[in-house]
Amino acid sequence: MAYLTDFSSHNFEKLDLYEKFKRIIDEYASGVNSFLLAVSGGIDSITMLDLFFRLKEERQNLRIGVATFNHKLRPEADEEVEFVRAKSERMGFTFYTDSADVRSFSQQNKMSIEEAARTLRYGFLEQVMEEHHYELTATAHNANDLLETMIMRFTKGTGPFGLAGLKIISNNYFRPLLFFTRQEIELYAKNRNLDYVVDMSNYDEHYQRNYIRHNIVPLLKKINPKLESAAISLVLSIWEMDEYVERVIERTEKYILGNRLIFRLHSDPFLQIEQLRRFSLRFFGKPLDREKIERFSRNVNKSKSFKVSFWGELGAEVSHGWVMLGNIKSFEPFKFVIELSDDGEDYTRKLMKGIEINGYFINLVIRGIIKSDGPKICLVVRNWNEGDKTYEGKKLKEVFNEKKVPTFVRRLIPIVVLNERVVYVPGYYKSKILDEMGLEIVSKGGINFES
Repeated sequence: MAYLTDFSSHNFEKLDLYEKFKRIIDEYASGVNSFLLAVSGGIDSITMLDLFFRLKEERQNLRIGVATFNHKLRPEADEEVEFVRAKSERMGFTFYTDSADVRSFSQQNKMSIEEAARTLRYGFLEQVMEEHHYELTATAHNANDLLETMIMRFTKGTGPFGLAGLKIISNNYFRPLLFFTRQEIELYAKNRNLDYVVDMSNYDEHYQRNYIRHNIVPLLKKINPKLESAAISLVLSIWEMDEYVERVIERTEKYILGNRLIFRLHSDPFLQIEQLRRFSLRFFGKPLDREKIERFSRNVNKSKSFKVSFWGELGAEVSHGWVMLGNIKSFEPFKFVIELSDDGEDYTRKLMKGIEINGYFINLVIRGIIKSDGPKICLVVRNWNEGDKTYEGKKLKEVFNEKKVPTFVRRLIPIVVLNERVVYVPGYYKSKILDEMGLEIVSKGGINFES
């Protein structure tokens, strides 16, 4: 994304907060007509709610909904939900709410309270967004949240792209207040006479973020009073680098075979790690920590074929310059039978029109007269087994090695067998016996790894 505005510049800082807000909307969400606002009732989200209310008055075509999730962690939580409901309905916004016992959920799933609350809250937001067709969900993270996240991640040893933490827009989530400091938000709320609720848990320094907010940030601001602006300036540079790397990574040749992601490994060591990190996050839905990445990196440097487990059976397997993400310990067996019977005049097929498995589509086409010594022809479509041989007697493993077929693809690719001998492998092998018998096997999909 090209940044038309320098959001850390003096000119931007001089603008009225509402004018800044409109500039951010026009920069990042100019074509968006529907927003779901995540509102808790605190000062940040109530400020965001008021800004969108003013924007709606200017831009009548906007469709805005408000969503509040009740975590059931504090006695006043029910009242806060009703506070947001009343405020939203007075503004003419559709209101959505749900609740859950976060404490029980955290215990059942062995999560921290913060992680459990986030999981349930975002699950609720995604459900509302999908069911009611909102284009973006807006959250009220501000520049201080960004700064605190950066400090928290820095202390835990994150990489350069992880340091940026929050993005103003990612996937379907939009953070329009990310360039506003908490001080600016408090001043806006005061000038607009906004009423809001105060969550006293924000002052509990047992939570890491609160400790950073109330102890670490004030110390750093003695060095640089405009610490939030410095954080924004840094994060803009990181975002630009991140987007460049993302464009390079997106050019990666990649495929989905069954429930596994397969991609070609880049020759550059840095981009290899970025491929693994980014594709794993998308595919598994959770990030890899440094230890997992380092195990992968060490193996890449010393071996052409290896496996690295990340979580039990889930991990990465590397072979012949390709990487598979998914279950690396077991491959689902499959077997289909295509039977041709002589009805006295001609052969007829007695099974489905085609077989689809692991991203491959296999079909048998009968063209002309079939030649066979018996009244029945039985073709089997199944996994490759160690020891399989072609119809002419060559080990199929040797064919795979010659064609540089990755080890994991050998377990996924369907092979066609006649009389316990392989007669067809999509993209790699076809026996002459098929032509002699008048049979044609057609395949689509899959990948050809021959180099």
